[in-house]
Amino acid sequence: MFKRISAALVAWLVASCAIAQSLSIGSDPAALAKAALGSEPGSASVAVWRDGRIEVATVRNPGAQTAPAPATDDLAPMYEIGSISKVFTGLLLAQAVERGDLQLGDTIGTLLRGHVVFASTDVAAITLQQLVTHSSCLPRQFGNVRGGDAVVAQITKAERAGLLAALAAQTLAKAGPCAALYSNYGVAVLGEVLSLRYGKPWAELVRERITAPLGMADTQVQLGDKVARLVAAYAGQSPTAAWDLQAYVGAGGLRSSVQDILRFGRALLQGREGPLGAAAERVLTPLAAFDGGQIGYAVFIDGPPTRRTYSHDGLTGGYRALLKMYPETGEVMAALVSNRFAPLPQMGAELSASRYPVERDVVPVDPQTLADYAGSFRVHPERIFHVAIDGGRLLMRSNRGVFRAYVPVGPDRFTRPAGGARMTFGRAADGQVNVATLEQGGRVFRGLRTDAPVVTQPFLPADVASAYVGRYLATRFLRPAIEFNVRNDAGQLMVRSSTVDWQPVFPVPGHADRFRYDVPAELQFERGAAGAVTGVVLHENGEMRAARQPASP
Repeated sequence: MFKRISAALVAWLVASCAIAQSLSIGSDPAALAKAALGSEPGSASVAVWRDGRIEVATVRNPGAQTAPAPATDDLAPMYEIGSISKVFTGLLLAQAVERGDLQLGDTIGTLLRGHVVFASTDVAAITLQQLVTHSSCLPRQFGNVRGGDAVVAQITKAERAGLLAALAAQTLAKAGPCAALYSNYGVAVLGEVLSLRYGKPWAELVRERITAPLGMADTQVQLGDKVARLVAAYAGQSPTAAWDLQAYVGAGGLRSSVQDILRFGRALLQGREGPLGAAAERVLTPLAAFDGGQIGYAVFIDGPPTRRTYSHDGLTGGYRALLKMYPETGEVMAALVSNRFAPLPQMGAELSASRYPVERDVVPVDPQTLADYAGSFRVHPERIFHVAIDGGRLLMRSNRGVFRAYVPVGPDRFTRPAGGARMTFGRAADGQVNVATLEQGGRVFRGLRTDAPVVTQPFLPADVASAYVGRYLATRFLRPAIEFNVRNDAGQLMVRSSTVDWQPVFPVPGHADRFRYDVPAELQFERGAAGAVTGVVLHENGEMRAARQPASP
């Protein structure tokens, strides 16, 4: 399999491995904040605990809205923290289990008796452990909502009574536990169960049992006199509104500062010897498998036992959030950003790549043997690896991602050092490649080969891709306009809308100017009489037509 290859290809392979990791949890918080915000308008705040001290930085990019006053020790910017709120719900459950008030095996049918009459015995049999580990078989949101607008409307407008009514009518394809499927719905139900069990709103339980004991005065659902400190929210270039959640409050309703979130992370790492006592240790105990790693009480757990990472992220209509905790060093990082399209996930991925590095030394491989690896490998219904060969390079992408080049580092083993990713292929008895295993960020994903067609042209020619690049605007009656942005990412077409971040689209064979997403949606570009692209139609639960806008001066 291993043969001499051309000097040019060797040079490319070496250059690919020479990319240095520029960010880690040891980086300057200002550099982390700049990376988290990128070029998007808004604010980003980062706080890091290391070497026995706190370091904090806030950066701002110009935008249409006024930023809050500069942060001081007494006046820190505040942000929505989105799904990091789920860790607070997990901690409330851990505290209840420690006190003996509840057990992980308790079912919602028992706990909600008198509040919900269940149509399905399978739903009634869902346990608290299944809710807190996303293994309840409940969907991401309740009902059959699809599309960005419908999902946002439900999350922001659904009331607690509506949540319980949906739960009463809910049915499942099978009884739990299921393989992990991230569910805002499930954690919202858990928050409601806790609220009803103790006869207090979820926000009041958080205040009494977590934020007040820890001195987290900035962490609240309703901001009251702190509302002026909530930084202006953006979705890309457009200002957007903050979210006030009701049914989903336990899954994403908190606002906070990085100083408070850092304090929360430190208290969790201190375990039973810290201010939260044994419940903190319980929260970080693995309960189930989750998306290539493990999960505790709503906390993601990645890496081997000797080098674990505890984390959670968050996303709302105009904010992103990230909390990372490294137990062997006691380091904690909290990052909050006021733009839902800011590259905070990429910054977090770079931290993971530096924490879990992969091999960089290139082993020459005969380009002719690379064809063995081309194909699609299914991990689970929501994750597929697509492997393609182009120009003597092995390329791989996951759902909603673009193709990235991997370099050979050993027999059937390739890495992407800049992303901290290692792809290892397995072979059947007849020598055919039938398994692909991805290790990245402390997680491991194993995919089995499918019979899907091999991708033979992963990139568009430059002139073809450039024809579609630009801005497109869809006006809607009595509703906000939707803007689509199209860019060329090294021959891969990327699209972002006012509600959905950058995603790749791929040509539909046999259909000119038509592209598909990884989700059930397609784009049909339209051309005028002169042959130039003049608009685009989104086909997703109907049609939405957007006209091409003049290029910015």
